[in-house]
Amino acid sequence: MPNVLVLSSSSLPLLKTAKEMAPKGWRLNLVNDSDENSNLDSIAKTSDFILVFGHSVPDHIIRTGRKIKLIQLCSAGFDGVNIELAQKLGIPVATNGGANSVPVAEFAITLMLGTIRHLIVAHKNTINGNWMTPDLNGYNSYELYEKTVGIIGAGRIGTNVIRILSGFRAKTLYYDQIKNKEAEMHGAKKTDLATLLSKSDIVSVHIPLTKKTKNLIGTKEFSIMKPKCILINTSRGEVVDEKALVDALTNSKIWGAGLDVFSIEPTEATNPLFALDNVVSTPHIAGKTSESYPRRLSFAFENMLAVWNGKTPKSEITLTI
Repeated sequence: MPNVLVLSSSSLPLLKTAKEMAPKGWRLNLVNDSDENSNLDSIAKTSDFILVFGHSVPDHIIRTGRKIKLIQLCSAGFDGVNIELAQKLGIPVATNGGANSVPVAEFAITLMLGTIRHLIVAHKNTINGNWMTPDLNGYNSYELYEKTVGIIGAGRIGTNVIRILSGFRAKTLYYDQIKNKEAEMHGAKKTDLATLLSKSDIVSVHIPLTKKTKNLIGTKEFSIMKPKCILINTSRGEVVDEKALVDALTNSKIWGAGLDVFSIEPTEATNPLFALDNVVSTPHIAGKTSESYPRRLSFAFENMLAVWNGKTPKSEITLTI
């Protein structure tokens, strides 16, 4: 039966569920980021799969795991794995197959609403006895209804955002390498990045972090955006140039931002973004729900079982080397 090396962030509650959901007879070797496991290399040598929860996969583990048939991620992002190295060694890497696309999409909408309605400022003012301060009089708050929203990356998550936005009668534009028929069924129109940035009231980022997408949104892009535009990022922090974002927010080049991800995580309390009232910040929790965890694991075990039986994995990542 398969041996599975499980690499997990110690903060994620997936380990207990993984044990409960693993196929009968499968052996799980659990290692989290707080462990000092000197036997990690030897475990990798005898493992058939690597299952990853919010953890990076060290290059030496990929090289050592000569029996590895699949590196299965429980996330949509794959920046914690050296895909080029895995491909060179013939090891497929798969994402979670959209298992967390619903909660991330819902959270993107949450950040949109929370930002344009000053939710964090309103909460702080209310509990501190500052009732109905001038900055909350409504003249600087906006509705999501019928706004133009630009979606950068119309994959599973981006498409779900577009679907939800149709209920707000929002006009949606999307930027992606390929035409997305499902997104367009919900009224979205494919366009280039510059057009999307210049026409959108809200820009929401839903692309993976790669060499090509790092700092995709920077000084030039912020200069194109509307002064009253807000930026939403639930993908990866490094897709946005954080210094350029701080400049854009402090100098009124854009109106606000809702951020679940940062260039360095966990980010320090001294991050200048945290001093800004026009920013809503959360600690990379968009995809973390009680419903998404079993979906992720169900997909992961089904995918590994398929590979164990000689089939091609679903949601395999393919990059041109």
